[in-house]
Amino acid sequence: MKNYSYYHYIKTRRGEKSDIGRLAALIFEDTMFPKDAVDYSEVSDYLERHPYAGMSLTVYDESYEDYQNWLQH
Repeated sequence: MKNYSYYHYIKTRRGEKSDIGRLAALIFEDTMFPKDAVDYSEVSDYLERHPYAGMSLTVYDESYEDYQNWLQH
């Protein structure tokens, strides 16, 4: 199993023409994003306190599920 933060994973999705790709671009530009976070709640809490305009937390939920699968492979 890989041992990488959510931020490390989401950077791999930058440039995709998808909602997750847009989220990845926004996170990459956010200098305050918790780059070492691995816990769902820590990232979710951050995104709730610092929402990105036009970005639903549902996209984060989907990306976090993908992150968990990515860690397994």
